Amino acid sequence: MQNVSELGLRERQRLETLRALRTAAVELVGENGLHDTTVAEIADRAGVSRRTFFNYYACKEDAVLGAVPPTVPDQALKDFVEAGPGPDRLDRAVDLVMAVAKSIRQGGGPHSDHRELIRRFPELVERMQQHGTAAQELLSSVITEQIGERAGPESVDDARALIMLAGAVLRFAYKKDPEVLDNPDSPALADAGAVFRRTIKDLL
Repeated sequence: MQNVSELGLRERQRLETLRALRTAAVELVGENGLHDTTVAEIADRAGVSRRTFFNYYACKEDAVLGAVPPTVPDQALKDFVEAGPGPDRLDRAVDLVMAVAKSIRQGGGPHSDHRELIRRFPELVERMQQHGTAAQELLSSVITEQIGERAGPESVDDARALIMLAGAVLRFAYKKDPEVLDNPDSPALADAGAVFRRTIKDLL
């Protein structure tokens, strides 16, 4: 069995390779354009084999974005599932959606970097949308499993609706502060939560 230090070293090496591949991809598309950049060129510049590239990224677009398949962090899921009724539950839902979104972007780089790349290469938008859809499907599946076992179908529907609402809160905050994913303490996030709570209250 591996000890904690060995696992920590392996994770650091994994992140270093992810980031080296992303750096190489961003440099190459800057020089040659997205269409004319190949996986082989990215791997060569990063000093790894083409086979190793596909152990880290599914395609060159993912390497440029630094994007990997989404995961659901255990602590964020636990905090959401165990949150009781009340305003804090929306906060835990937003935290969970943010944690899953951040799990996709392991290749490094600030969100402003992503915006500039998408401005230059609009074809990356479709790939980002695919990752967003995958994240939604994963969250739906995990919530069904975690909450359905405890409370039944109605509670699962309530939780899914709350997650969708949290996604809307995050998108609203992003409009005011595009760096919100890199700064969970951004005032834009708290302001967005307050706007949605006020709007829902007015509907009741």
